Amino acid sequence: MIVQRSIRLKWILQIEGWNILFFIIYGSAACALYSYYDHLSFPVSEISVLGIAVAILLGFRNNEAYNRYWEARTAWGDLMNYSRNFGSQVIGYIQPQVGHEREIQKDFKEHKELIYRHLAFLNALRLQLRQEGTWDELKPFLSDSEFNKLNAAINKATLINHWQSVRLKELYKLGQLEKEAYVYGLMVSIKEFFAAQGRCERIKSTPLPRQYGFFTKSFVWVFVLLLPFGLVQHLGWGTLPIYIILATIFTITERIGSRTEEPFEGKLEDVAMSSVCRKIEIDLRQQLGESEIPPLLEPKEGVLM
Repeated sequence: MIVQRSIRLKWILQIEGWNILFFIIYGSAACALYSYYDHLSFPVSEISVLGIAVAILLGFRNNEAYNRYWEARTAWGDLMNYSRNFGSQVIGYIQPQVGHEREIQKDFKEHKELIYRHLAFLNALRLQLRQEGTWDELKPFLSDSEFNKLNAAINKATLINHWQSVRLKELYKLGQLEKEAYVYGLMVSIKEFFAAQGRCERIKSTPLPRQYGFFTKSFVWVFVLLLPFGLVQHLGWGTLPIYIILATIFTITERIGSRTEEPFEGKLEDVAMSSVCRKIEIDLRQQLGESEIPPLLEPKEGVLM
């Protein structure tokens, strides 16, 4: 996620550099051809109408792309809220077994087990959505046996959350968790985690209808390729800078929508899932009363991942 107010030139060149180079060459060629064949032009009024139609289509497509991004960010915002509540529920609801004296430290270990496993769930979901190949980040949050079992799992985040529900059932049967707290408290939180995960997976696996992207990009390039032949008859070689600016505006706007519609790909514009996971980790470890708390993730070159 880009967090600084200004957009760096190197980002623009990284995304649009080759197109800008093409516009310079193509615009120069159009001006040169017109100087030899002055009938090689198109009515600027018709091109203007096409430009208006393309702009409307771009606006619709980019609005839908932003809606996908915002839904993804909302899902991770819900995960943050539910996680904080889950931490409070674990510490407040899970008590020593009735009729048995237990050490406070052991009770703390059960709280830590559940909260750390939840942190593993969040990070597993992040790694799955970004399709990262390593799972070593989960080792500090899981036991060795649980971590080894993950290797055979297709959907690791789902399995980890399922382990949570199984463990909560065990605690309920042991009498460490009251029925109301189990059924209407902690299991509702587990349900919300599954729901937020499902929303993220739906966004990941269901792209914006391809016809929107295909025709939007096609019409943008039809307009961009015709544009210099509409301007050259009025501006001559002055067409070149105007053409480069207008063409870049249309193509980079199209590219923004294309990149924004996929918020889990590890790009500059992505949802800052790593930062959200770290914030949740800080909050939950503070709830546990731990003293060694990791720092917040800081933006690198204006980008927060």
